[in-house]
Amino acid sequence: GCASDEHREAFEACQRAAQRMRRLIESLLELARLDGGQEVILREPFDLARVAAECVELVRPLAAERGIKIHCELSRLEFAGDSDRVAQVITNLLTNAIHHNKPGGEVRIHTQSKNGAALLTVGDTGHGISAENLPHIFERFYRADKSRSTTGKGLGLAISKAIVEAHGGNIEVRSEPGQGSEFQIILRQLGS
Repeated sequence: GCASDEHREAFEACQRAAQRMRRLIESLLELARLDGGQEVILREPFDLARVAAECVELVRPLAAERGIKIHCELSRLEFAGDSDRVAQVITNLLTNAIHHNKPGGEVRIHTQSKNGAALLTVGDTGHGISAENLPHIFERFYRADKSRSTTGKGLGLAISKAIVEAHGGNIEVRSEPGQGSEFQIILRQLGS
């Protein structure tokens, strides 16, 4: 009857809260390990373009749901690192680009080699990031739009940055309010 329905709903709400909490704790532990240099980063050769293509397939249903087109220009790029971790960063950037886009917008992802570095860029046609928020977006728990509750609780970009830096690379962002944003991962130890 009714009481059991209410109990079930309360139980499910508790479960969801517990899962959110677990994800948050896992993210914080991951950051602490990356910060402390305790996280062993694999150095296995992989093709950055192939990993990026897999990430695109993963987020395609989310993009389709919001009417967002994903344009890929992925050229083969050999890189030595932790492909699962790099995939985590790419997926996070793509998910953000979809979420913070305008309806029917576009996401562009491309890879290129430049001066011996592997470059991966994710751009969107969203609202962009204001000049005052831009310097802070990689900070822990920072959310430019306080009303926008994200599952990552402002840790996604901090973790992405820590993973890229653990690989000896860096991550940069360019954004124009009203024009969209572009994130670029620069992985430097290509072929080394």
